[in-house]
Amino acid sequence: MDWHDQQDLARYRRRKRKQRDYQANYRAKLADAKTPERDDVAAVLMGIYLDVLVLDHKAAVEFSRRLVEGLVADGYDRQASMERIRAMARRVRARMQTKGGLTATE
Repeated sequence: MDWHDQQDLARYRRRKRKQRDYQANYRAKLADAKTPERDDVAAVLMGIYLDVLVLDHKAAVEFSRRLVEGLVADGYDRQASMERIRAMARRVRARMQTKGGLTATE
């Protein structure tokens, strides 16, 4: 970015610093209150979903359909979304098998 006016550059830096400080304070406040952020909730939900998908595929069919539809609505490719979810499920299955929590017949 080419700054011709040094005042504009100074205002830009002040605004960015203020945004950084606000975000840092907001995250600290959430951490102090032990309140999860949206990404934290999404990560736990995805972990639970993958566990259900691996252990009881039939129970996850409707949830899977809605998950893919939501990703497609957000502009993601249907096949790529489905493959990403399958790859994540394969990793969870392998981890469960390694830990002994899943038998070969499941």
